[in-house]
Amino acid sequence: MNIVEAITEKVIHLPTNAQEEVLEAVEQIEKRYAKNGNPNGQNGEVEHPLTTIAKMSKDVGVLDFAEKHDFYANRKLEE
Repeated sequence: MNIVEAITEKVIHLPTNAQEEVLEAVEQIEKRYAKNGNPNGQNGEVEHPLTTIAKMSKDVGVLDFAEKHDFYANRKLEE
């Protein structure tokens, strides 16, 4: 028996209002994981760290990491 089957087996016997409480709890957990940057994509695949960095960089105005590669990669100025 997997987790979904176990939860379904237990929840199905609860009264409707209790089932709604379970649904609310699951929705809160879902929001918490989404808000905290869940590393898993929609298919459960882990997003590559550089993809995450690229998404975040747009917020601070960095659009081209290659332009200053040595600065970002080696913490030194390009000559």
